[in-house]
Amino acid sequence: MCFIFWKGEVITMKKRYLKIMSVMLCAAMCSSLAACGSGDSSEGSSDSSTESSSSSDSGKKKGLEIAYNLTTEDFSVFEGIINDFTEETGIDVTIYNGGDDYESAMKTRMSSGDLPDMWVTHGWSVIRYSEYMMDLSDQPWVENIDAGLKDVISNDDGELFILPITQAVVGIMYNKDVLESAGVDATQIHTWDDFDAACKAIKDKGEASPIEMCLADGFDSYMLEGVWPTLYSNEDLSDNKGEALKDGTFDWQKDGADAFEKPTEWYENGYLNEDYVSGSKDDVCKALANGEGAFAIYSTEMIPSILAYNADANIGILPLPSKEKDGASYFGTGEGNFSCFGIWKDTKYEDECKQLLEYLAQPEIAVQIVKIDGGIPGLTNIELDESDQAAYTTNAFKEAQSQFDGDLIYDNFFDREYLPSGMWSVMADATSTLLADGDPKGANEEALSMVADNYNDLMGN
Repeated sequence: MCFIFWKGEVITMKKRYLKIMSVMLCAAMCSSLAACGSGDSSEGSSDSSTESSSSSDSGKKKGLEIAYNLTTEDFSVFEGIINDFTEETGIDVTIYNGGDDYESAMKTRMSSGDLPDMWVTHGWSVIRYSEYMMDLSDQPWVENIDAGLKDVISNDDGELFILPITQAVVGIMYNKDVLESAGVDATQIHTWDDFDAACKAIKDKGEASPIEMCLADGFDSYMLEGVWPTLYSNEDLSDNKGEALKDGTFDWQKDGADAFEKPTEWYENGYLNEDYVSGSKDDVCKALANGEGAFAIYSTEMIPSILAYNADANIGILPLPSKEKDGASYFGTGEGNFSCFGIWKDTKYEDECKQLLEYLAQPEIAVQIVKIDGGIPGLTNIELDESDQAAYTTNAFKEAQSQFDGDLIYDNFFDREYLPSGMWSVMADATSTLLADGDPKGANEEALSMVADNYNDLMGN
């Protein structure tokens, strides 16, 4: 799972210039939407936007635009769903697929006040988009939203802005066979000390690297995404700093001394894979699939990629351990990347949009989107066939929930909830600064200053 962030300030433009830019943007979109393109992966590129509509021009009611961001060949599945909706209802739907430029295009459209009637929120329904979206808390499908997810995607007033067909989860993926061979019981990993002891046992066994990570393609942000909540924001911490992080008063130089303590220790203890500097996300997936790696701190959305390398891989999910002995374990949860849809509050097609959401929420339709998204169902009435890779991930997550029942905290992704928009790439850069040169202790101050400076700049300090 890869996120792109930007500072969500409103851009002021002269009206005439804004009108010209809106016309130019529309013209550019229309010219590029003539063909349907797809990338090689969900993080891959898309050289063109995509426009889709019903194959039949007769009997249509009203047209609406939905912005979607999947760039793989599975995009055709979503096209088919929309075309079926049009055939059934007579409502014409145009799909705008921004590909790699999705976030930038949405930023432009937000600033111009010319938003799609519906769009995929890409994880940011409350924090980034809520002021532009319609409250959907009264819709019939809301009762089916997973209870752990509902609180995360609702604001303080109980308003909810999306249909969350899937949810994304940050935790620790692990190869069960590797742990078993090393005599490690995953269900007994409750603290970071427990995790470190497991890593030592795996290293001593000598069959796999304890922790797989990569610096080559930006996915190293996940290491801090997993560790930092357990140090700063989790509600069970005696020195919780969550509110200070959100209001901009958190002092990284004063209170962030332990920010890079864990990855530094893991490097010094030889727990990281040898190719962590040059390695990619695919290398991490391959290592876990083949039993060459034990743990990886990532989103559960990597599991289908692991299974693609080895369908027989025995993969489990661990919540992130607690900093304190009596603390709770933690799952970062949020809306899925390609499957959570909201409605523009100023749409001219409110009824049609709600009708489309209700259509997408049907279990037999929603399950198709779960399969192409790769996430875990966000609706409790979605049933997966056991042969589906999505079912594998879902079952592994349920297993972890059961194993750690009564010992779990669920919260929004750390960077979304507790950091200013724009920090994801900073987290990746700081991790690279810390580890790339093989001297994390020497690089600690530089990495911490990088985080502190960007945090303060983005918070306006």
